[in-house]
Amino acid sequence: MDGAREVAWAVARTGCMRAQIAHEFKSLVGEVAGAWGRSFPRRLGYQIRTETCSEAMVRLYVRRGDFEGCVELCCDWDEESRNDRRGTVLIRAVASARSNRLAVAEASGERAVRRSRRIAAGISAAVGAGFCWLAAGVHMPVVGGLMLTALTVCLLVGGDNLGMRVGEGMAAHRRLSAERAVQDDLGVQADIRRWNSLNRQLRAHRRALARGSSGAPFRRAALGA
Repeated sequence: MDGAREVAWAVARTGCMRAQIAHEFKSLVGEVAGAWGRSFPRRLGYQIRTETCSEAMVRLYVRRGDFEGCVELCCDWDEESRNDRRGTVLIRAVASARSNRLAVAEASGERAVRRSRRIAAGISAAVGAGFCWLAAGVHMPVVGGLMLTALTVCLLVGGDNLGMRVGEGMAAHRRLSAERAVQDDLGVQADIRRWNSLNRQLRAHRRALARGSSGAPFRRAALGA
C-alpha cells in the first residue's frame, strides 16, 4: 500500500545459549505486542489479535475499516545445531500492511482482464466461423484452407491481444481510482502514520538485537535507539 512501509529483517545469533536467545525472543515479542497495543488502541476502533503459532513464531494482526496490517516474529533454529546448547539462530521480523479497497480493485481488474480476453476470443472465433461459412463454396480446397487457417489464427491472436489490452486498461483505471480514494481517506492516512511509527520501532528492535550479537543480553533500554 502506498505510504505504508514494509519491514523485513533478520538478525543471526551465533554462539549464544539457547536460554538466552529464547529470553531475547520472548522480550522482543513482549515489546512489539506492547507497542502494537499502544499504536492501535481498541478505543479508536482497531481490532487487534495475537496468534501464537508456536514458541518460535508469533503473528500480530490489526484491522480498522479499510486498513489491515500484520507483523510476524520468528525464531529459526539451525537444524544442524538444534540439539546444541549453542548454535546459530535467526530472529526474523516481517511487517506488511494493505488496503482492502486496493485488494478488491486488484482482484476486480484481474477479472476484467480475463473477461475481456474471453469476449474478444469469442468474437474472433465467430468471425472466423463466418469466413469459413462464406468460403464453403470456393473450389480451391488447399489454398482456401490455408488462407482460412491463417486468417483464423490471426483473428484469435489479435482478439486475445485486444481483449488483454482493453482489460488491462480497465484494471489500471480501477486501481487508480482505488489509490485516489485511499489517498483522500483521512482515516486510512492516519492508520498509515501509526503503522510507519510502529515500523520505526521494529527497526530499532533490529538494531538492539544486532548490537547484542556478541552475546550480551537483550536490553530493553536499547530499543529506543
